[in-house]
Amino acid sequence: MPRKKPLLTTTSSGFTIIELVMVMVLAGILAVAIIPRFAKKSAFDERGFFDQSIDMVRYAQKVAIAQRRDVFVNVSTNTICLTYVADANCTSATAANQVISPADQLWFKRDATTAKQAGGAFVAPVSFSFSFSALGRPSAATVISVTSTAPTQTITVEAETGYVH
Repeated sequence: MPRKKPLLTTTSSGFTIIELVMVMVLAGILAVAIIPRFAKKSAFDERGFFDQSIDMVRYAQKVAIAQRRDVFVNVSTNTICLTYVADANCTSATAANQVISPADQLWFKRDATTAKQAGGAFVAPVSFSFSFSALGRPSAATVISVTSTAPTQTITVEAETGYVH
C-alpha cells in the first residue's frame, strides 16, 4: 500500500515588511508631535504650583473648622504658608504656630523657587495674610494672583462662605 504524504500546512507568523514600515512611520509621526510637549515641562510645573496653592487655601479652611481656631494663609512673592498666627513673610513662625502638612508632617509651606516651579510666583506688592475663622469664614474676600509665562491665574476666596476657587 502506498504511503500517504501528510498534508503540509504552512502558517506564517510574523509581520510583513510593509506592516513594519507603517508602524515605524506612525511611531515617528507621534514622536514628532508629542515629544515637544513634554520637553517644556515648565507649564506643567506652573500649573502644579497653582493647584497646590489652591489646595493649601482649602486645607487652611478645613483645619480652621476642625480645630475651632483661626488659621492664617500667608502670602509673599514666592511663598505661601499656613500658620496659627499672622506671619506675612513665612519666616518667624515658631513650631507651635505652624500648621503641619498631613503628607510629610512638616510645616505646610510651599516655595516657588525651591520647588523648581519655573516662572511661577505670587503677585504681591507686599506680603499679606488673611485668616479663616473657626466657622470657615475668611477675614476678608481675597484674590491671590499667580503669575507665570502663561496668563496670570487667580485664586479667589469668597467673603461670606469662604469658597475657594
